[in-house]
Order: sequence, then structure tokens, then C-alpha cells
Amino acid sequence: MDKKQVTKPKLGPKVSVISIIAGVAPYLPKCIDSLLAQDWKNLEIILVVGVEDTAHPDYDDCYEVVREKTDFDDRVKTIVIKKNGVGDARNRGLKEATGQYIAFVDGDDWVEPGFVSHQMKMLQEHLADIAVCGKWSEYPDGSVADAYKPVQELNAEASFRMILEGTGFFFHCWDKLFKAELWEGVTFPTDRYVEDRYIVGSIVEKANKIVFDRTPLYHFRVRSDSLSRISTMSELNTEADIEFCKYTEKRFPSLKEQCEAFLLYDHITCVQNALVNGSFTEESASEHLSYIREHRKNASKNSYINRNTRIKAFLAIYFRPGLKLITKRGQQRAEKQHEKFSISE
Repeated sequence: MDKKQVTKPKLGPKVSVISIIAGVAPYLPKCIDSLLAQDWKNLEIILVVGVEDTAHPDYDDCYEVVREKTDFDDRVKTIVIKKNGVGDARNRGLKEATGQYIAFVDGDDWVEPGFVSHQMKMLQEHLADIAVCGKWSEYPDGSVADAYKPVQELNAEASFRMILEGTGFFFHCWDKLFKAELWEGVTFPTDRYVEDRYIVGSIVEKANKIVFDRTPLYHFRVRSDSLSRISTMSELNTEADIEFCKYTEKRFPSLKEQCEAFLLYDHITCVQNALVNGSFTEESASEHLSYIREHRKNASKNSYINRNTRIKAFLAIYFRPGLKLITKRGQQRAEKQHEKFSISE
């Protein structure tokens, strides 16, 4: 009697999910559990754990969590490296990845079980190179999901426009599933913070098609920061955005006005944060003030510079106490708004 042949089900392409882990031990179990719960079967989970002493990784709380959670799961590849910044860790993760597709999940966030499978479906249905999903913004007191909108197919220029106009997704790595070939020859900078802002634009430009589905699949944890930390991040973001806009204007000259509006907002934000945390001086803010003075002259001619930004630009130059006041009030309104959200944990 002939034995029946058993056909193994097709697993689909391999997807490598890279998670950079350092200093996030309290949040890490939820992240790892969500990766292990993915319903896409052909999965490679790469955990890059940054520690102070690679000879004794067990001294690190994050490493202990990783070991306890993943020791018996052969989908997981744990890479222990000495802490040297997120860019260095991302590069190591990319080097270890063997999948045909690549995703990133930060160690203090988590994802829905269909994070990979849904985005793979979008890629396959739309014949796209990058899929982008929606998110849940997770505050200490509640959650907010991205609003529903129809699925969009975008080319590189339309994607750059969306980033600059703030109408959809942004520079981040973590809400996207990429064809691995887009990363060939690409490395993250290791001498800068907000490293994804320097890289993701060039990756998006390589794509023939990007599909954007706002279904919220990624849970982004909004962690409270000190005023000095917020101010530092706004400065770093602006440095990266200046480079991005130089690149954009060279590649897509039609987006020049969007770049101007984008950077004007950035420079005003730096002034606002410095005013609120008490670090503002004319000298330290000279670059920001110079940009604001120069470009507010064109504000009435640039339809992408809205009325609110024009008012703030005026206040930044002529009445900074007023700008400080409306900034504080805006922060207070945002804090009160979070009280309306239902707790997600």
C-alpha cells in the first residue's frame, strides 16, 4: 500500500523583524510577547541587545528578560553588543537579517498579532515595495488610534510630500515593512541621534510603490520626557530635517515650498521649547531666529505655511513672552486631553 505524501503548507516569504533593545526592561516583556505571537509563520526575530559589558551580559536587566522569554523559540536570534547607539545596533540587525522582507519594532513598543501578515498582504495585493500601517499612540493614561482613511498607493514623491505636509506617515522605521533589497548597501549613521530621519527618505525613494493602510497595528509608547530632553530632541530633529530637505529639494524641486514650511515649523519649535524650559538666549537661538526672520517674509506667498505658524513666527521675533505663554497653554491642553482616553493596558 502506497504511503500518502504529506504536503507541507507554504510558509510564504521569510520576514526578519529587528528589535533594538537597551534600557527598556520594564516594557520589554510586552514587546517580546507580541513578536512571538505573530501569525506570520515564516518569521525571523532578531533581538539586538545593547549592554555595558558583553563579557557579562547577564548583569543587564534587558538581557535577562530576553533570555527568559526566548530561550526555547528557534525563531529568535539574540545578538549581544556593547552599547554604541541605535544606529550601530540597527546596522548589526540588518547584517544578521536573512529574510526577504524587513520590519523594525522598538523594544519599548509592541505590535498586533497581524502586524506582519497584514502588511505582507498589502504588499502582495498592491505589488508594492514598502507597506506602512497605522498606529496606536500609547500614553501613560490611555490610547489613541489613527483615524481610518482609505488605503493609498504612493510613489516616492507623493510619500515625501506626505512626510513634509504631516498628512500621513513619517520617517520612522517602525511602522513599515520593507523589501529587504531596498536596504542593500545602506547603513544607519552611527554618529548621530534620530538616525532613521537620515535614512528612511532614501529608502522610500528607491521604492516603485508604497502602500499606506492606516489600520492601527503598531503600539507606539509615548514616554514622558523632561523639558530639557524635549528641547534636545527638537534640536536633533531639526538638524536631521535640514539634511532631509536639502536632499528633497535636489530630488523633487516641486516640493521646495513644503520644505520651507516644514523647516519653519521646526525652527519655531526649537525656540518654543527653549523658552519653556528656560534655556533660551539670543546667542543659542541665533540660527533658528535667522531662519524664522528670513522665511516669515515669504509666509504670505507660501500656502503650506498656515496661519498658526505665521503667528508663532511673528511672536518668536517680536514678542517671545507671548509665544512662551501659548506654548505652555498648548501643553496643558494636550495633558488634559489624555484624561479622556480609555486605559489600554
